[in-house]
Amino acid sequence: MRYLTKILVLTACLIALSGVAAASSCGSNECTPKSPGYWKNHPEAWPVQTITIGNTGYGYKTYTVDEAIAIMQHPVKGDKVYTMFDALIAAKLNGVNCCQSYDVKNKIKEGDLWMSMYYFDKDETPIKASGFAWQNRTKVGCGEIPGGEAIYMTLDAYNNGLL
Repeated sequence: MRYLTKILVLTACLIALSGVAAASSCGSNECTPKSPGYWKNHPEAWPVQTITIGNTGYGYKTYTVDEAIAIMQHPVKGDKVYTMFDALIAAKLNGVNCCQSYDVKNKIKEGDLWMSMYYFDKDETPIKASGFAWQNRTKVGCGEIPGGEAIYMTLDAYNNGLL
């Protein structure tokens, strides 16, 4: 019985310590992520001077705050690359000050790959909401990424404080 008590105490300590480690891994800040509209209208609040969209292996570009906001001013209706651009910018900016789950970090990486595939090397044909790129998985190198809509849904939920 004495050994069982020691095991239970040790287990409780380990659980408590893991909770402290998990809480401290994000820093001491507690914040609410902001929407793309917030970041578009509050350039003074941007925690960075430049932001990179895309993936180094497939195509990327680094934007100044003014350049990124100019692209965010583009209407999202009719071309889903602008929907993704806005959500990705907001998620990256939110990640500077707010904790992000593994799923959100992964979706940001997938969003960067998606943008590399459909934004940087695309012709002038818009990516439609009903189109293949938005609805279907895309082969990238030896793997796949989800369709744009699946990536966007997670980023949008995070940006609006729902994750």
